[in-house]
Amino acid sequence: MTPALNDQKLRLTLALERKELPDGTRLLKQTNQGEYLALTAQQEAILAEFDGEQTVQEVLQGLLHQEGHPKIRAFYDLVLAAQAKGFLHEGDTEPPGAQAKGRRWNVRCTPTGALALAICLIGAGASAVTVSEVSLLPNPAGWFLTLLSVSLGLSLANVLAGAVLSGLGREVYRPEVRLDLVLPFFSVDTRDALMGGRKVEVLTALQMLAAPFAVALVGWALDSTPVFLAGYVTALLLASPFGGSPAHTLLHALFRKQHELPHCADTFLREKFLAHMLSWKESLKEEHYFIGLSTWAVLWLGAVFRFASELMTRQASVNTNVLFEPGAQTVIFLLALVVVAPLVYGLWLVGKTCHRLLAPQLSSAEARLQKSFDGVQRPGPDETVKFLSGTLLFSQLSETETRSVADAMEFFTVKRGAVIIRERDKGDLMFVLHNGRVEVQKEDEAGALRPVAQLGRGEVFGEIALLQQVPRTSSVVALEETELFALKRADFDRLLLSTLGAKKIQEVVQVCAFLRRNSIFADWPPHALMKVAGQFAFQDCTAGVEVLSEGRHNEFFYIVYEGEFGVRKAGAQVATLGPGDFCGEISLLQGTAASANVAALRNSRCLKLDKDSFLQLISRDFLTGLAIERTSDKRVVALKKKGAAK
Repeated sequence: MTPALNDQKLRLTLALERKELPDGTRLLKQTNQGEYLALTAQQEAILAEFDGEQTVQEVLQGLLHQEGHPKIRAFYDLVLAAQAKGFLHEGDTEPPGAQAKGRRWNVRCTPTGALALAICLIGAGASAVTVSEVSLLPNPAGWFLTLLSVSLGLSLANVLAGAVLSGLGREVYRPEVRLDLVLPFFSVDTRDALMGGRKVEVLTALQMLAAPFAVALVGWALDSTPVFLAGYVTALLLASPFGGSPAHTLLHALFRKQHELPHCADTFLREKFLAHMLSWKESLKEEHYFIGLSTWAVLWLGAVFRFASELMTRQASVNTNVLFEPGAQTVIFLLALVVVAPLVYGLWLVGKTCHRLLAPQLSSAEARLQKSFDGVQRPGPDETVKFLSGTLLFSQLSETETRSVADAMEFFTVKRGAVIIRERDKGDLMFVLHNGRVEVQKEDEAGALRPVAQLGRGEVFGEIALLQQVPRTSSVVALEETELFALKRADFDRLLLSTLGAKKIQEVVQVCAFLRRNSIFADWPPHALMKVAGQFAFQDCTAGVEVLSEGRHNEFFYIVYEGEFGVRKAGAQVATLGPGDFCGEISLLQGTAASANVAALRNSRCLKLDKDSFLQLISRDFLTGLAIERTSDKRVVALKKKGAAK
């Protein structure tokens, strides 16, 4: 990170408006600039540390001394985003310039009026559409009038949205004339609807979607084909499921559970929609939202295809004199492009789905890697044995056994960005990282890859597929030029599985390596870590499954292995737990019922330890017991404060 940023003394702006969503997301609005941030409780607490007295580096150092501190990269990403949007600034006064004052218009629409107006416009416009059909436009003047009417329709949609926002107590930002749809039209920033909640979002989106029906109604009343056609075109533009359209906003407000999802709904459509329709095994927390948006996208593409094909057919079937008028052939060509676009997009989706389903069987990432095994100079036999003996897994073997493994291993180098393991592939190799760094990535329910861990020298990965005979559960990508040892399945079974057994390998590779990356267990000697690892058991949790229920008896201590768990107290979201975080210790230490609900926010996995083993754990190591108890005490205080606030 640049020294300039580290040395800055930043202050959290006072021009703030806060709103907490039911899922625990914190919405922050910079009222001077009309910018927004969606944060977790931890991220909001980080921003609160910036008081203008400490440098960015000093704030980070203070956070790193706290339990559950943020990752350094995540910290800087948050600081840069907050600074760019005006939430953090230098000095005691707010920075001048680039201010976007929000206003409430004098032309306002009450909630009841907004709903009634939208219903009336949509109903009347739909009636006009059903009794009429779009006719041909015989001359360029007609097309010019159509484009002008589309521009007016888009402007009307934004005017209605601004009136609804003002009537519901929100502010209108950035009124301007835009050209991003080729046509000029009046536009406003409607994001302030987020701060008003779902009702405001729904009414704002509905009002914008009603505008094209108003245009169609005017065209029908005036018997104007260009204006009537403009109603169709405007409706298709505003009803698009892609980007931040009113239709997308409406579906998001009606079905979403987490605020962040609009950023990955398009990803689900591209990556997983058709594959999910062919296989319903995966449980999606946001299934209603994802399936709703994807279904709407299919219907919208079909509507675009039908609308353009009908117009093209009519335009091409007219008499020769009209067909060869200036601009007529250009219109047919443009309509043909619109007809072809949904077909091409549909074929592209089918192709991506076929690749997703067939690539793991036909062309795995490891198969390509194995072609690079030959011709790479590897460390000498003694150096390899010494290196392997220093790793947690191979330290369990005798020198002779370690040498046999070393002789069977392949050695190769991959460049930065190389995919070593691809999720869902059939696995045939186990890897030991000799030099370099790799990132473990796991696909979320929308199909986007999220980093879950970074591995360095001496760490082992790829063993799950070999131990459990399952496809790869995550992807691994090289962060820099990386040297790797690889052991094939046959040699793994012969040299490791037969010697150590599956349970021992799982304890060492999965549990021990994970625990060692946790600050609580970082200083434990290998033999002690091995002993406690054998007492943990894995528990897989689909989205919504509870591991702790408020007011109910609890017998386990849990550590999040992968995924996310939400903590709810009295129905309100109070925290989110990620990999390395733990829960259940309060009820075990105090001998009481669980003090909060803890449930998986998405498909997740955790390690659990029974009560007797947990009590032995905290009594065996003084520092570990203190660390767990200190975290437990902080949580008890925080939960009491939450309860008092209610």
